[in-house]
Amino acid sequence: MRLFLALFALLVSVAAGIVALSLLRAAAPSQLVQAEIGGAHFTFAPTLARDEETLAGGFAERLAFVATFPDFGPRPPRSAPGGRASRQGELVFVTVTPKDEALEPAERPSRLYARFLEAEAFVGPGGLVMRRFEKGSPYDLEQLYIAPPEGREFFARCPKTQDGASGAEEPCLFLFRVDGLDVELRFAPALLEQWEALTEGARGFLARIRTGGARRQ
Repeated sequence: MRLFLALFALLVSVAAGIVALSLLRAAAPSQLVQAEIGGAHFTFAPTLARDEETLAGGFAERLAFVATFPDFGPRPPRSAPGGRASRQGELVFVTVTPKDEALEPAERPSRLYARFLEAEAFVGPGGLVMRRFEKGSPYDLEQLYIAPPEGREFFARCPKTQDGASGAEEPCLFLFRVDGLDVELRFAPALLEQWEALTEGARGFLARIRTGGARRQ
């Protein structure tokens, strides 16, 4: 009987140890991913990666992230208590590529889009100016929002509905350049009202995941 009790106690102890080890492994932070693109080094949590290529790390031609607005942190798992940051309106998709030598992103409104715009301008959300593209142009299914006067600080191409209002489902597109890298943001049209917080948050996000911290922008 004593031998049986001793064996039983040993089995309970081993089982408890296995459970504790499993809990510790589950609580341990995931391995950080390190990647390099265009000579810039990035270190980030796997939960920020939007695709397998980004998750793999190493040398890359493109890095794709998904983060929550306004904190630009990782989206919580669907099973997180009370957390549904997977809603499209709360997510910002960030894509980083080496700079395009053809045209500086800040010059797109004046040097690329201007030729396709209708003359009339409208007041947009957040103090932006809204311009419609001409029918038959390469962008006639979109409309342009710019920060006055020429959109160098911010611009966004957003899909439009038949009545000219910005589409609620399809994302807007904004491009900017930082330290020799071109950055593309895709976000819900509802965030146009907070375009300043959006751009500041995106730049801060990139500074955080750049190895060694923030750099000249």
